[in-house]
Amino acid sequence: MLDQAHSEQSAFFAAVKVWYEAVNASGSLGRLRTKSWDRFLELGLPERRDEVFRYIRPHRLYGRALQCAEASAALKSEDLTPYHYPECKGACLVLVDGKYAPELSQRKAIPEQLVVATLDKAIRTYSTFLNNHWLKTLKDEKDPFVALNGAVHSEGLFLYLAPNIVIEQPIQVLNIVTAASTDRALHPRVNIFAGKQSELTLAIKTVELGSNGYLLNSVVDAVVDEGAHVKVVADNRNLSPDVWHLEALRGQLKGNSSLKSTAVTEGAFVQRSDYRVAIHGENAETELSGLALLDEKREAHVHVLVDHQAPNCRSDQLFKNVLTDISRASFEGKILVQQAAQKTEAYQLNNNLLLSDKANADSKPNLEIFADDVKASHGATVGQLDTEQMFYLRTRGYDKHEAQNLLIRGFCQDVTDRLRLPSLADEVSDRARNFLA
Repeated sequence: MLDQAHSEQSAFFAAVKVWYEAVNASGSLGRLRTKSWDRFLELGLPERRDEVFRYIRPHRLYGRALQCAEASAALKSEDLTPYHYPECKGACLVLVDGKYAPELSQRKAIPEQLVVATLDKAIRTYSTFLNNHWLKTLKDEKDPFVALNGAVHSEGLFLYLAPNIVIEQPIQVLNIVTAASTDRALHPRVNIFAGKQSELTLAIKTVELGSNGYLLNSVVDAVVDEGAHVKVVADNRNLSPDVWHLEALRGQLKGNSSLKSTAVTEGAFVQRSDYRVAIHGENAETELSGLALLDEKREAHVHVLVDHQAPNCRSDQLFKNVLTDISRASFEGKILVQQAAQKTEAYQLNNNLLLSDKANADSKPNLEIFADDVKASHGATVGQLDTEQMFYLRTRGYDKHEAQNLLIRGFCQDVTDRLRLPSLADEVSDRARNFLA
Protein backbone atom coordinates (compact mmCIF):
# COMPACT_ATOMS: atom_id res chain seq x y z
CA MET A 1 0.00 0.00 0.00
CA LEU A 2 2.86 2.39 0.80
CA ASP A 3 4.46 1.71 -2.57
CA GLN A 4 1.14 2.35 -4.30
CA ALA A 5 0.63 5.62 -2.42
CA HIS A 6 4.15 6.76 -3.31
CA SER A 7 3.56 5.85 -6.95
CA GLU A 8 0.30 7.82 -7.05
CA GLN A 9 1.94 10.89 -5.50
CA SER A 10 4.77 10.66 -8.03
CA ALA A 11 2.30 10.49 -10.92
CA PHE A 12 0.37 13.50 -9.62
CA PHE A 13 3.56 15.48 -9.10
CA ALA A 14 4.79 14.63 -12.61
CA ALA A 15 1.51 15.85 -14.10
CA VAL A 16 1.54 19.26 -12.37
CA LYS A 17 5.23 19.69 -13.13
CA VAL A 18 4.46 19.44 -16.85
CA TRP A 19 1.98 22.30 -16.56
CA TYR A 20 4.33 24.39 -14.43
CA GLU A 21 7.08 24.06 -17.01
CA ALA A 22 4.63 25.02 -19.76
CA VAL A 23 3.27 28.18 -18.11
CA ASN A 24 6.65 29.24 -16.76
CA ALA A 25 8.13 29.27 -20.24
CA SER A 26 6.23 32.40 -21.21
CA GLY A 27 4.65 35.47 -19.64
CA SER A 28 5.91 38.00 -17.14
CA LEU A 29 5.05 36.11 -13.94
CA GLY A 30 8.02 33.78 -14.19
CA ARG A 31 9.66 34.88 -10.95
CA LEU A 32 6.46 34.65 -8.91
CA ARG A 33 5.59 31.30 -10.43
CA THR A 34 9.05 29.99 -9.59
CA LYS A 35 8.80 31.17 -5.98
CA SER A 36 5.35 29.57 -5.71
CA TRP A 37 6.63 26.32 -7.16
CA ASP A 38 9.55 26.32 -4.73
CA ARG A 39 7.14 26.81 -1.84
CA PHE A 40 4.96 23.97 -3.16
CA LEU A 41 8.00 21.68 -3.26
CA GLU A 42 8.97 22.78 0.25
CA LEU A 43 5.51 22.01 1.65
CA GLY A 44 5.09 18.79 -0.32
CA LEU A 45 1.91 16.97 -1.19
CA PRO A 46 -0.22 16.46 1.93
CA GLU A 47 -0.99 13.05 3.31
CA ARG A 48 -3.82 11.92 5.53
CA ARG A 49 -1.56 11.98 8.59
CA ASP A 50 -1.15 15.74 8.06
CA GLU A 51 -3.40 17.34 10.67
CA VAL A 52 -5.31 19.79 8.47
CA PHE A 53 -5.89 17.28 5.64
CA ARG A 54 -6.86 14.24 7.65
CA TYR A 55 -10.56 14.49 6.80
CA ILE A 56 -10.24 14.56 3.01
CA ARG A 57 -7.97 11.55 2.41
CA PRO A 58 -5.80 13.19 -0.27
CA HIS A 59 -4.48 9.90 -1.63
CA ARG A 60 -7.84 9.57 -3.42
CA LEU A 61 -6.87 12.60 -5.49
CA TYR A 62 -3.38 11.43 -6.38
CA GLY A 63 -4.76 8.22 -7.86
CA ARG A 64 -6.80 10.11 -10.45
CA ALA A 65 -5.47 10.37 -14.00
CA LEU A 66 -5.64 14.15 -14.18
CA GLN A 67 -4.11 15.91 -17.14
CA CYS A 68 -2.54 19.24 -16.29
CA ALA A 69 -3.24 20.99 -19.55
CA GLU A 70 -5.47 23.85 -20.59
CA ALA A 71 -8.89 23.06 -21.95
CA SER A 72 -10.74 25.19 -24.44
CA ALA A 73 -14.30 25.49 -25.64
CA ALA A 74 -16.21 27.70 -28.05
CA LEU A 75 -18.68 29.70 -25.99
CA LYS A 76 -20.94 32.62 -26.80
CA SER A 77 -22.08 35.34 -24.42
CA GLU A 78 -25.70 34.22 -24.72
CA ASP A 79 -24.69 30.75 -23.52
CA LEU A 80 -23.87 32.25 -20.14
CA THR A 81 -26.95 34.44 -19.67
CA PRO A 82 -28.81 31.89 -17.47
CA TYR A 83 -25.95 32.04 -14.96
CA HIS A 84 -25.86 35.81 -14.44
CA TYR A 85 -27.09 37.19 -11.15
CA PRO A 86 -29.76 39.86 -11.75
CA GLU A 87 -28.07 42.13 -9.19
CA CYS A 88 -24.88 42.06 -11.31
CA LYS A 89 -26.37 43.16 -14.64
CA GLY A 90 -23.64 44.58 -16.87
CA ALA A 91 -20.94 43.64 -14.35
CA CYS A 92 -19.81 40.08 -14.94
CA LEU A 93 -16.22 38.91 -15.39
CA VAL A 94 -15.90 35.45 -16.93
CA LEU A 95 -13.25 32.81 -16.39
CA VAL A 96 -13.30 29.79 -18.70
CA ASP A 97 -11.39 26.79 -17.40
CA GLY A 98 -9.41 29.11 -15.17
CA LYS A 99 -8.58 31.67 -17.87
CA TYR A 100 -10.01 35.20 -18.02
CA ALA A 101 -12.27 35.64 -21.07
CA PRO A 102 -12.81 39.39 -21.70
CA GLU A 103 -14.83 38.68 -24.86
CA LEU A 104 -17.46 36.88 -22.74
CA SER A 105 -17.46 39.39 -19.91
CA GLN A 106 -19.87 42.27 -19.32
CA ARG A 107 -18.21 45.50 -18.16
CA LYS A 108 -20.73 48.25 -18.94
CA ALA A 109 -21.66 48.69 -15.28
CA ILE A 110 -18.10 48.37 -13.97
CA PRO A 111 -16.56 51.80 -13.22
CA GLU A 112 -13.27 52.58 -14.92
CA GLN A 113 -11.72 53.12 -11.48
CA LEU A 114 -11.75 49.34 -11.10
CA VAL A 115 -8.78 48.01 -13.02
CA VAL A 116 -9.50 44.60 -14.54
CA ALA A 117 -6.58 42.75 -16.08
CA THR A 118 -4.82 39.44 -16.21
CA LEU A 119 -2.03 38.98 -13.68
CA ASP A 120 0.44 38.73 -16.57
CA LYS A 121 -0.47 42.27 -17.66
CA ALA A 122 -0.91 43.65 -14.14
CA ILE A 123 2.62 42.72 -13.10
CA ARG A 124 3.98 45.23 -15.61
CA THR A 125 2.09 48.19 -14.09
CA TYR A 126 1.62 47.18 -10.45
CA SER A 127 4.78 45.15 -10.05
CA THR A 128 5.97 46.75 -6.79
CA PHE A 129 3.08 45.97 -4.50
CA LEU A 130 2.04 42.80 -6.38
CA ASN A 131 5.54 41.35 -6.02
CA ASN A 132 5.89 42.46 -2.41
CA HIS A 133 2.52 41.08 -1.37
CA TRP A 134 2.91 37.79 -3.24
CA LEU A 135 6.38 37.03 -1.90
CA LYS A 136 5.59 38.10 1.66
CA THR A 137 2.43 36.02 1.99
CA LEU A 138 4.00 33.05 0.22
CA LYS A 139 6.47 32.66 3.10
CA ASP A 140 3.55 32.16 5.50
CA GLU A 141 1.56 29.89 3.20
CA LYS A 142 0.89 26.46 4.71
CA ASP A 143 -1.44 24.97 2.10
CA PRO A 144 0.52 23.30 -0.73
CA PHE A 145 -2.44 23.56 -3.11
CA VAL A 146 -2.49 27.35 -2.72
CA ALA A 147 1.21 27.47 -3.53
CA LEU A 148 0.57 25.18 -6.50
CA ASN A 149 -2.14 27.54 -7.75
CA GLY A 150 0.37 30.40 -7.71
CA ALA A 151 2.75 28.37 -9.80
CA VAL A 152 0.46 26.92 -12.45
CA HIS A 153 -2.65 29.12 -12.81
CA SER A 154 -3.27 29.72 -16.50
CA GLU A 155 -4.20 33.42 -16.53
CA GLY A 156 -5.23 34.82 -13.17
CA LEU A 157 -7.58 37.78 -12.78
CA PHE A 158 -6.31 41.03 -11.21
CA LEU A 159 -8.71 43.58 -9.71
CA TYR A 160 -7.48 46.92 -8.38
CA LEU A 161 -10.00 49.38 -6.96
CA ALA A 162 -8.75 52.96 -6.70
CA PRO A 163 -8.91 54.76 -3.32
CA ASN A 164 -12.19 56.43 -2.28
CA ILE A 165 -14.24 54.57 -4.89
CA VAL A 166 -17.41 52.89 -3.64
CA ILE A 167 -19.00 50.38 -6.04
CA GLU A 168 -22.47 49.67 -4.73
CA GLN A 169 -23.48 47.15 -7.39
CA PRO A 170 -22.04 43.65 -6.82
CA ILE A 171 -19.63 42.42 -9.48
CA GLN A 172 -19.93 38.82 -10.54
CA VAL A 173 -17.04 36.50 -11.33
CA LEU A 174 -18.49 33.64 -13.38
CA ASN A 175 -16.16 30.66 -13.19
CA ILE A 176 -17.05 28.35 -16.09
CA VAL A 177 -15.84 24.76 -16.25
CA THR A 178 -16.37 23.33 -19.73
CA ALA A 179 -17.08 19.79 -20.83
CA ALA A 180 -13.58 19.74 -22.31
CA SER A 181 -12.09 19.98 -18.82
CA THR A 182 -13.00 16.43 -17.81
CA ASP A 183 -10.00 14.75 -16.13
CA ARG A 184 -8.21 18.10 -16.00
CA ALA A 185 -6.71 20.15 -13.21
CA LEU A 186 -7.89 23.76 -13.29
CA HIS A 187 -6.48 26.58 -11.16
CA PRO A 188 -8.55 29.80 -11.28
CA ARG A 189 -7.09 32.75 -9.37
CA VAL A 190 -8.42 36.20 -8.43
CA ASN A 191 -6.19 38.81 -6.78
CA ILE A 192 -8.03 41.80 -5.26
CA PHE A 193 -6.43 45.06 -4.10
CA ALA A 194 -8.90 47.50 -2.54
CA GLY A 195 -7.49 51.01 -2.12
CA LYS A 196 -8.05 53.25 0.90
CA GLN A 197 -11.70 53.99 1.75
CA SER A 198 -12.98 51.92 -1.18
CA GLU A 199 -15.81 49.38 -1.19
CA LEU A 200 -16.38 46.32 -3.37
CA THR A 201 -18.68 43.29 -3.38
CA LEU A 202 -17.62 40.27 -5.44
CA ALA A 203 -19.99 37.38 -6.19
CA ILE A 204 -18.17 34.28 -7.43
CA LYS A 205 -20.25 31.55 -9.06
CA THR A 206 -18.89 28.25 -10.33
CA VAL A 207 -20.82 26.63 -13.20
CA GLU A 208 -20.19 23.31 -14.91
CA LEU A 209 -21.12 22.87 -18.55
CA GLY A 210 -21.36 19.08 -18.72
CA SER A 211 -18.01 18.38 -17.11
CA ASN A 212 -17.01 15.98 -14.35
CA GLY A 213 -14.06 14.15 -12.85
CA TYR A 214 -11.78 17.18 -12.60
CA LEU A 215 -9.79 19.06 -9.95
CA LEU A 216 -10.76 22.70 -9.38
CA ASN A 217 -8.08 24.39 -7.26
CA SER A 218 -9.17 28.01 -6.86
CA VAL A 219 -7.72 30.94 -4.88
CA VAL A 220 -9.07 34.38 -3.99
CA ASP A 221 -6.45 36.68 -2.49
CA ALA A 222 -7.63 40.01 -1.06
CA VAL A 223 -5.57 42.95 0.22
CA VAL A 224 -7.83 45.46 1.96
CA ASP A 225 -6.25 48.88 2.58
CA GLU A 226 -7.02 51.45 5.30
CA GLY A 227 -10.75 52.00 5.70
CA ALA A 228 -11.67 49.79 2.75
CA HIS A 229 -14.42 47.17 2.78
CA VAL A 230 -14.57 44.00 0.67
CA LYS A 231 -17.35 41.44 0.60
CA VAL A 232 -17.05 38.07 -1.15
CA VAL A 233 -19.90 35.68 -1.91
CA ALA A 234 -18.99 32.19 -3.17
CA ASP A 235 -21.67 30.04 -4.81
CA ASN A 236 -20.34 26.49 -5.16
CA ARG A 237 -23.63 24.64 -5.58
CA ASN A 238 -24.40 22.06 -8.26
CA LEU A 239 -20.93 20.56 -8.61
CA SER A 240 -20.70 17.02 -9.97
CA PRO A 241 -20.46 14.23 -7.40
CA ASP A 242 -16.98 13.12 -8.56
CA VAL A 243 -15.31 16.56 -8.52
CA TRP A 244 -12.47 17.65 -6.25
CA HIS A 245 -12.95 21.32 -5.39
CA LEU A 246 -10.22 22.92 -3.30
CA GLU A 247 -10.83 26.63 -2.71
CA ALA A 248 -8.90 29.12 -0.62
CA LEU A 249 -9.55 32.65 0.59
CA ARG A 250 -6.57 34.72 1.72
CA GLY A 251 -7.04 38.13 3.33
CA GLN A 252 -4.73 40.90 4.56
CA LEU A 253 -6.51 43.67 6.49
CA LYS A 254 -5.18 47.11 7.39
CA GLY A 255 -6.66 49.53 9.92
CA ASN A 256 -10.42 50.23 9.96
CA SER A 257 -10.99 47.83 7.08
CA SER A 258 -13.22 44.78 6.75
CA LEU A 259 -13.38 41.55 4.80
CA LYS A 260 -16.65 39.59 4.86
CA SER A 261 -17.19 36.28 3.11
CA THR A 262 -20.16 33.93 2.81
CA ALA A 263 -20.00 30.64 0.91
CA VAL A 264 -22.72 28.15 0.02
CA THR A 265 -22.18 24.64 -1.30
CA GLU A 266 -23.93 21.35 -1.86
CA GLY A 267 -20.62 19.51 -1.67
CA ALA A 268 -18.79 17.33 -4.16
CA PHE A 269 -16.65 14.20 -4.03
CA VAL A 270 -14.48 16.49 -1.93
CA GLN A 271 -15.17 20.17 -1.32
CA ARG A 272 -12.55 21.83 0.90
CA SER A 273 -12.54 25.53 1.79
CA ASP A 274 -9.42 26.96 3.40
CA TYR A 275 -9.52 30.45 4.96
CA ARG A 276 -6.54 32.41 6.24
CA VAL A 277 -7.08 36.04 7.26
CA ALA A 278 -4.42 38.21 8.90
CA ILE A 279 -5.58 41.38 10.68
CA HIS A 280 -2.68 43.83 10.66
CA GLY A 281 -4.39 47.15 11.47
CA GLU A 282 -6.35 48.46 14.44
CA ASN A 283 -10.17 48.49 14.34
CA ALA A 284 -10.35 46.01 11.46
CA GLU A 285 -13.01 43.31 11.16
CA THR A 286 -13.52 40.02 9.38
CA GLU A 287 -16.65 37.92 9.11
CA LEU A 288 -16.43 34.41 7.64
CA SER A 289 -19.48 32.21 7.19
CA GLY A 290 -20.59 29.22 5.20
CA LEU A 291 -23.44 26.79 4.63
CA ALA A 292 -23.27 23.23 3.27
CA LEU A 293 -26.37 21.25 2.29
CA LEU A 294 -25.12 17.69 1.79
CA ASP A 295 -26.78 14.50 0.63
CA GLU A 296 -25.75 11.17 -0.92
CA LYS A 297 -21.96 10.71 -0.60
CA ARG A 298 -21.05 14.37 -0.89
CA GLU A 299 -18.44 15.98 1.35
CA ALA A 300 -17.67 19.52 2.48
CA HIS A 301 -14.75 20.50 4.71
CA VAL A 302 -13.71 23.86 6.17
CA HIS A 303 -10.38 24.94 7.62
CA VAL A 304 -10.00 28.44 9.09
CA LEU A 305 -7.24 30.54 10.64
CA VAL A 306 -7.89 34.12 11.72
CA ASP A 307 -4.71 35.78 12.93
CA HIS A 308 -5.28 38.85 15.15
CA GLN A 309 -2.11 40.95 15.13
CA ALA A 310 -3.48 44.38 16.07
CA PRO A 311 -5.61 45.71 18.96
CA ASN A 312 -9.32 46.61 18.95
CA CYS A 313 -10.27 44.25 16.15
CA ARG A 314 -13.13 41.81 15.70
CA SER A 315 -13.65 38.48 13.96
CA ASP A 316 -16.71 36.28 13.61
CA GLN A 317 -16.88 32.75 12.20
CA LEU A 318 -20.18 30.94 11.59
CA PHE A 319 -20.29 27.70 9.60
CA LYS A 320 -23.29 25.39 9.35
CA ASN A 321 -23.80 21.98 7.79
CA VAL A 322 -26.96 20.01 7.03
CA LEU A 323 -26.24 16.34 6.32
CA THR A 324 -28.27 13.35 5.24
CA ASP A 325 -27.61 9.92 3.65
CA ILE A 326 -23.88 9.10 4.08
CA SER A 327 -22.52 12.60 3.53
CA ARG A 328 -19.55 13.96 5.50
CA ALA A 329 -18.49 17.37 6.79
CA SER A 330 -15.71 18.72 8.94
CA PHE A 331 -14.78 22.03 10.50
CA GLU A 332 -11.38 22.91 11.89
CA GLY A 333 -10.92 26.52 12.92
CA LYS A 334 -8.47 28.55 14.92
CA ILE A 335 -8.57 32.04 16.35
CA LEU A 336 -5.03 33.22 17.00
CA VAL A 337 -4.70 36.34 19.16
CA GLN A 338 -1.15 37.72 19.27
CA GLN A 339 0.18 39.51 22.35
CA ALA A 340 -0.19 42.94 20.74
CA ALA A 341 -3.85 42.32 19.87
CA GLN A 342 -5.39 43.61 23.09
CA LYS A 343 -9.15 44.26 23.29
CA THR A 344 -9.83 41.71 20.57
CA GLU A 345 -13.33 40.34 20.11
CA ALA A 346 -13.34 36.96 18.39
CA TYR A 347 -16.14 34.44 17.97
CA GLN A 348 -16.32 31.04 16.33
CA LEU A 349 -19.27 28.67 15.96
CA ASN A 350 -19.86 25.49 13.97
CA ASN A 351 -23.36 23.92 13.94
CA ASN A 352 -24.18 20.57 12.34
CA LEU A 353 -27.63 19.15 11.71
CA LEU A 354 -27.61 15.37 11.14
CA LEU A 355 -30.65 13.93 9.37
CA SER A 356 -29.27 10.42 8.95
CA ASP A 357 -27.64 7.90 11.27
CA LYS A 358 -24.90 7.36 8.66
CA ALA A 359 -24.03 11.01 8.06
CA ASN A 360 -20.87 12.20 9.79
CA ALA A 361 -19.72 15.60 11.05
CA ASP A 362 -16.39 16.37 12.74
CA SER A 363 -15.68 19.66 14.48
CA LYS A 364 -12.57 21.07 16.07
CA PRO A 365 -12.85 24.75 17.09
CA ASN A 366 -9.75 26.21 18.70
CA LEU A 367 -8.53 29.34 20.48
CA GLU A 368 -4.90 30.34 20.93
CA ILE A 369 -4.64 33.58 22.92
CA PHE A 370 -1.50 35.42 23.99
CA ALA A 371 -3.17 38.71 24.97
CA ASP A 372 -4.80 39.26 28.36
CA ASP A 373 -7.64 41.66 27.47
CA VAL A 374 -9.75 39.65 25.06
CA LYS A 375 -13.38 38.65 24.54
CA ALA A 376 -13.47 35.34 22.71
CA SER A 377 -15.64 32.27 22.44
CA HIS A 378 -15.76 29.12 20.35
CA GLY A 379 -18.18 26.25 20.14
CA ALA A 380 -19.64 23.43 18.10
CA THR A 381 -22.90 21.49 18.06
CA VAL A 382 -23.89 18.24 16.40
CA GLY A 383 -27.55 17.32 16.70
CA GLN A 384 -30.82 16.36 15.10
CA LEU A 385 -34.10 18.18 14.54
CA ASP A 386 -35.66 19.38 17.77
CA THR A 387 -38.54 17.08 18.74
CA GLU A 388 -40.40 19.80 20.63
CA GLN A 389 -40.27 22.13 17.64
CA MET A 390 -41.43 19.27 15.42
CA PHE A 391 -44.34 18.62 17.76
CA TYR A 392 -45.31 22.31 17.77
CA LEU A 393 -45.35 22.50 13.97
CA ARG A 394 -47.36 19.27 13.70
CA THR A 395 -49.98 20.74 16.04
CA ARG A 396 -50.20 23.73 13.71
CA GLY A 397 -51.20 21.59 10.75
CA TYR A 398 -47.86 20.82 9.09
CA ASP A 399 -47.23 17.22 8.12
CA LYS A 400 -43.96 15.59 9.20
CA HIS A 401 -42.20 16.26 5.90
CA GLU A 402 -43.18 19.94 5.80
CA ALA A 403 -42.23 20.43 9.44
CA GLN A 404 -38.78 18.92 8.90
CA ASN A 405 -38.03 21.14 5.93
CA LEU A 406 -39.29 24.23 7.71
CA LEU A 407 -36.91 23.59 10.60
CA ILE A 408 -34.05 23.00 8.17
CA ARG A 409 -34.67 26.37 6.54
CA GLY A 410 -34.76 28.00 9.95
CA PHE A 411 -31.45 26.34 10.85
CA CYS A 412 -29.84 27.81 7.71
CA GLN A 413 -31.35 31.28 7.89
CA ASP A 414 -28.70 33.14 9.86
CA VAL A 415 -26.17 32.18 7.16
CA THR A 416 -28.44 32.87 4.19
CA ASP A 417 -29.21 36.26 5.73
CA ARG A 418 -25.52 37.12 5.28
CA LEU A 419 -25.63 36.58 1.51
CA ARG A 420 -25.40 39.95 -0.21
CA LEU A 421 -27.51 38.93 -3.23
CA PRO A 422 -31.27 38.56 -2.65
CA SER A 423 -31.66 36.26 -5.66
CA LEU A 424 -29.03 33.84 -4.33
CA ALA A 425 -30.38 34.04 -0.79
CA ASP A 426 -33.85 33.12 -2.08
CA GLU A 427 -32.49 30.17 -4.08
CA VAL A 428 -30.54 28.79 -1.12
CA SER A 429 -33.47 29.32 1.23
CA ASP A 430 -35.78 27.49 -1.19
CA ARG A 431 -33.31 24.63 -1.44
CA ALA A 432 -33.20 24.36 2.35
CA ARG A 433 -37.00 24.51 2.47
CA ASN A 434 -37.14 21.51 0.12
CA PHE A 435 -34.01 19.71 1.24
CA LEU A 436 -35.82 16.48 2.18
CA ALA A 437 -37.65 15.66 -1.04
